Amino acid sequence: MPLTLFERTSVEPDAPAVVAATGSWSWADLEVAACRVANGLRELGLGPGDRVAVLAQNRVEWVLQILLGNIRAGTSLVPLNWHLAAPEVAFILSDSTARLLVTDPEDEEVARETAATAGVPHLLVAGSSFEAWMSSQPAAFADEEPGGGVVLYSSGTTGWPKGILRSDQRGSIRDVVNRDRRTGEFYGYREGGAHLVACPLSHAAPPAHTMFAMTSGQSVVLMERFEAARALELVAEHRITSTHLVPTQFIRMLRLPAAAREAVDVSSLATVCHGAAPCPGWVKRAMIDWFGPVIIECFGSSEGTGPLIATSEEWLTHPDTVGRPNRALEVSVVGEDGRDLATGEVGTLYFWRADGAPEYLGDPEKTRASRLPDGRFTVGDVGWLDGEGFVYLGDRGVDLIISGAVNLYSAEVEAALSEHPAVEDCTVFGVPDDEWGEAVKAAVTLGPGPAASATELIEWCRNRLASFKCPRTVDLPAELPREASGKLKKRLLRDPYWEGRARPAAPAREVAPRGPGPAEGEMGGNGQ
Repeated sequence: MPLTLFERTSVEPDAPAVVAATGSWSWADLEVAACRVANGLRELGLGPGDRVAVLAQNRVEWVLQILLGNIRAGTSLVPLNWHLAAPEVAFILSDSTARLLVTDPEDEEVARETAATAGVPHLLVAGSSFEAWMSSQPAAFADEEPGGGVVLYSSGTTGWPKGILRSDQRGSIRDVVNRDRRTGEFYGYREGGAHLVACPLSHAAPPAHTMFAMTSGQSVVLMERFEAARALELVAEHRITSTHLVPTQFIRMLRLPAAAREAVDVSSLATVCHGAAPCPGWVKRAMIDWFGPVIIECFGSSEGTGPLIATSEEWLTHPDTVGRPNRALEVSVVGEDGRDLATGEVGTLYFWRADGAPEYLGDPEKTRASRLPDGRFTVGDVGWLDGEGFVYLGDRGVDLIISGAVNLYSAEVEAALSEHPAVEDCTVFGVPDDEWGEAVKAAVTLGPGPAASATELIEWCRNRLASFKCPRTVDLPAELPREASGKLKKRLLRDPYWEGRARPAAPAREVAPRGPGPAEGEMGGNGQ
């Protein structure tokens, strides 16, 4: 066997490395599988830079074969959200020029249809046929080969999604593994233990955190689908030390009966990272009270606007910060006139990476528009810095609600709504209003317990916020259009109201008061 990907393989080759509902696999199993897949990709004519797309739900192949085999082969992995419609899948396959699509039996029909549409020459289905293909390959692979990376696609808030080429995805196989280990250390991953995968591996953060854990010698416990009570059972059963969750999962855990929560031993947890969406302050405090000071805010984006992190202690002393950057990243705030803004001033967040700015695949204009001449880049997030370098977020321009020439922040209203015991999920956005320009509207899904009416929810907000910030109307859909990652497709709710109408422009200075000043803003986390 060549030099191993993971140090723990040399120490405990037969110890469990991946545990799932369908069985467990050792560290030695992982290494052999990664080599076999890499050789199989080479046999198909794929090598460094070629793209391998994956349309599959959480299953062991993601960890055992696809993720690690991609690193060994030097190919570029293109994760596909299995919630996407067939035209969206076909577009990404075509745009990325994928040469292989790996899928699972549940998504095989869509995979075959879209692969044919996009002209993908090879398709493999996880299960017995995939195992047979993999097992026929040699179990060794040269380590001096270039290491594989990932081509992530933006969520497509406007138009079709864009592929993102990250500047940090270069180097040998060993470089890739060592980079993941160093990043994991920055996030607080410690040596040894066990990591719970509770989010879909088709999103950016879960496979990244899986690698952070494994390069730290942590075994992986894989959930096929998240279920709050079961996740807690796995924490206790496997003495989980790390995991990555999204705020919706926090809320579902907190909604469990008190007796069920108190009966579970969560004392093994040392690193609980969260990202992907804003986390209401009350949720963050409740989770810190329950799990202890192990909750870590992780801010970033597929383009590489992170990592920023805030430990529990930092967040409690700097409420609602999304953290400070690592040493290879600089954050600045830029005004509409292009000048850098002072501490506490709100503007567009720009980022400078030591390894360079990202590019958007096949879209040089979008790439150019995201950059400043000095190499800093943005994804459009709005926020400010305090005197200690902590970053805070405000609403993006598209998410601001401009009512009566005053900027209202949807996140503030969402945080208030989410505290209602009947609310399982919610979002807030602006709709046309002939008098005020925009009116605040909420869409709320209710949990399985006692119901709440729209009137009750509006009154709940009025008892917590200034009346002009509160929703005028509340819809109660069965579910909100979230991606598997937890990110909300707010445009699907908002855009139908604005067809044929122009949204009001933001005022130059007038901003609705949000309680404390900018250094104590209301915003929580964001995507990874």
